Parts: sequence; C-alpha cells; structure tokens
Amino acid sequence: MNIRTSLDRVLSAFAIVQPGEGPTAFLLMMNLFILMTAYYIVKPVRESLILGGSGPEIKSYAGAAGALAFLLLVPIYGKLASHLNRVRLINGVTGFFASNLVIFYVLGQFKVSFGILFFFWASLFNLILVAQFWAFANDIYSQEKGKRLFAIVGIGSSLGAIFGAAVASRLFVSVGSYVMMLVTAVLLAVCMLLTNWIHRREGDSVRIRRFEEPLKPVGAFQVVLRHRYLFLIACSFCFRISSIQPVSLSSENLSMNMPEL
Repeated sequence: MNIRTSLDRVLSAFAIVQPGEGPTAFLLMMNLFILMTAYYIVKPVRESLILGGSGPEIKSYAGAAGALAFLLLVPIYGKLASHLNRVRLINGVTGFFASNLVIFYVLGQFKVSFGILFFFWASLFNLILVAQFWAFANDIYSQEKGKRLFAIVGIGSSLGAIFGAAVASRLFVSVGSYVMMLVTAVLLAVCMLLTNWIHRREGDSVRIRRFEEPLKPVGAFQVVLRHRYLFLIACSFCFRISSIQPVSLSSENLSMNMPEL
C-alpha cells in the first residue's frame, strides 16, 4: 500500500492526488515546463531571424508552409511509430531537434543566412514536441487518472510560457540569438532525461508496457476522416491558415508603411 508523501499533499491543493501519484505528476509537469520554456526561448530567435533577413511578407508565407508541411509529416511520423517503440521514438525526435539547434548555431557562426528555414523549423518544433509530450502522458495515465492529474501537468505549460518569455528577453540582450539556440538544445536534453526517468518509474504498469510496443499501422488521415469531430477540427485549422495569414500580412505591411507623426 502506497504511503501519502509530502509531495502528494502539496499537489492535492490543485487536484485529487492519490498516494504515490505525486512524483510522476510532478515530473510530467516539470517536463512540460522545461519544454515550453525551451520553445519560448527559441521563439524570439525565430522572429528576429526572419524579420531581420526576409521581412513580414516571407514570414507570413513561411507560417502557412509550415502548417502544410506538418500535415505531410504526420504520416511519416506514423510510419516511424509503427516500427519503433515509442520511448525510442520520443528520444529520437527530441534528439533530432536538439541536434538541429547545434547545427544552426554553427551555421550562425559562419554568417550563413537561414531565417526562413529556422522559422519553418521552429513551427514544427512547437507542434511536434508538444503533441508528442501529451501522447506520452496519455499513455502513462488511464482515463480516470488523466481527468484528475492532467490539471497538475498543465500547470507546467502556463509557468513555462511565462518563465520562458521572461528568460528569453534577458538572454536576447545578454548573449544573443545563437547562444539561445544552445540553451534550448540543453533544455531539450533535460526533457529527454525526464521522459526516460518517468518511463522507468511507471515501467510496471500495463499502460506503460503497451508504450514499449510500436503503434498500430493506422494512418493519421484515416483517423481524422473516420471521426467527424476530428474532421471538423482539421477543416477549421485549414480555414484558419488560409484566412489569418493574409490578414497578418496586410496588417504588418500597413504598420510598416504608415508615416511617422
């Protein structure tokens, strides 16, 4: 029988925590906190590189291209997931993005221009790694536990966004864009360590043993088309991309062309 720890009691202020559930919920919260901190550190780097080198028009088109590329990458990710166990897949994808940041840093030292590519990359970084994290959390918790404990895990997202934005503003002035890439790469490495730590803690559960198995080879688009709710979300997403990007473009151009008073 699990004994109620001090961490269980502290986290009970935010949700119903059963004895022994606190440590894993806290580790998941910290994992998401660090992941969101990493994204909000790299976000101003993305903006500065594309606006400084290409301007708002290219930024708008790059954002639309990134969303379309994500739709193309989903089936590829699904293929990989059907052949690899999901812990190895998470480590591989996270490690891939971390290594990319080191490559971008080296290119920056050689004054290579990659603003468009980095903007495109950062969009995928946000979508893929955050979705991957929640898939991991969903495999750890049953539906009943998820309803109770995801509120605690979600705290990490809000705090990470606030903390990451505050840190980014200071780093941007003190060390510059390229060093911020290395900081983000280190944070992603910490996320990998936390993911493996959580996996080892929950290794005896039935759900986490299932996590060792590859995903069934069912295409993501098949799932979307099969469920009306997901299909409507996909249509809404495509409409948003097609409508907001031109509005964003025109508003940025208008602000740039307004005469000074």
